[in-house]
Amino acid sequence: MHFGKTPLFRLLPLYVVIFMGFVGYSLMITVFTPMVMNNESGILPLSYSLHQRVFLLGVLLSVYPLGQFFGSSIIGALSDHFGRRPLLLSTLFAATLFYILISLALVQRNFALLIGASAIAGLLEANIALAQSAIADLTTEATRSRYFGYVYLSASAAYIIGPLFGGKLADPHLASWFHDATPFWFTTGFLFLTFVWCFFSFKETRVKMTSRSLHLMRALTNLSGVFTAKKLTKFYLVNFLLYLSIFGFFRSYPMYLVDAFHLGVSKESEFIAWVAVPIIITNLGLTGYFSQRFSARTLTLISAVLTGIFMIAIIVPPYLNSLWVTLFLTAFALAICLPACATLLSLAASSKDQGSVMGNNQSLQVGAEGISSIMGGLLAALFVKLSLIVFGALALLGGLLLLLLTKKERS
Repeated sequence: MHFGKTPLFRLLPLYVVIFMGFVGYSLMITVFTPMVMNNESGILPLSYSLHQRVFLLGVLLSVYPLGQFFGSSIIGALSDHFGRRPLLLSTLFAATLFYILISLALVQRNFALLIGASAIAGLLEANIALAQSAIADLTTEATRSRYFGYVYLSASAAYIIGPLFGGKLADPHLASWFHDATPFWFTTGFLFLTFVWCFFSFKETRVKMTSRSLHLMRALTNLSGVFTAKKLTKFYLVNFLLYLSIFGFFRSYPMYLVDAFHLGVSKESEFIAWVAVPIIITNLGLTGYFSQRFSARTLTLISAVLTGIFMIAIIVPPYLNSLWVTLFLTAFALAICLPACATLLSLAASSKDQGSVMGNNQSLQVGAEGISSIMGGLLAALFVKLSLIVFGALALLGGLLLLLLTKKERS
């Protein structure tokens, strides 16, 4: 099926699903960071030290992407067998219910319930990988990089809208009834509307279902393809390092803002939204422009190196206003890197395996999100700036590995 014969509105529900998945997590980063680090929030005992709070924040922010880690591979394999539509609708409806639990946990200041509800919500919102698979169903190799760029455009828009509105809706200084749970109640409502839209407008994109029988253990072990697919393993490895760096950046710089400049949720949300601006600008046109002139390998390599350099540069100037520049440059580089490395993997995979491969890649991505949250918490507990240094170095390492692992093949 070719995209040129497919009306754009067929893809819009998929981008909305991706948008909602990232809105939810952008809210978690924005709201949970000052809430957990603040002694007076009531979510943790007053006796907990900053080191303990930063570590528990890393744990809390890790469970959502770890849920996606386990869910992405399973949902990707199931959608190859049963189709994209039934899996998308069921996961959207269930995710709506668990966002209600997240909101209730925030109202009751129940940290254990918050962790559990966030983990299950993340598992269900692994349907982001399913949406990417459906987009791959409807695009050709020539157009895939461009439309994968729109995936990250959707995510970037979520990282502007989510923090800006969520940060203000969680600020009781703006309205007495605003609370940490308020933005999550709004998200619950929008998730339900997304379910209704997909129910009535999203049609099946998987033209030919997998004929082989599906066993539960096969779906659960689908991620083993990361290690057994010899042609793809090197790309999985590079992608994992880059995802670890990039999502480590998203976990670490809000902690740096709160620790170094003592920002509250409202001001912090403005910087988080600002980071998404260059990502949107890049994906609106520059991704397609660069992909037409450079190979996915070249784009991945250059953007990985720039991401690492700019990320480490964030901690150098001691001035708050300098962050408008250093955060912008880091986000600009990673906005090119994300779709480039996904395209590099997709083009190396066969068309019949796109669902499984994209599911595996999404599992690596969200697994890296979960690991980077824990890493960021541990590193920040030692020295808050250390997390940005380490994650910047990982981006440089990912670029170097790509250069070394593909050099012989190119020769």
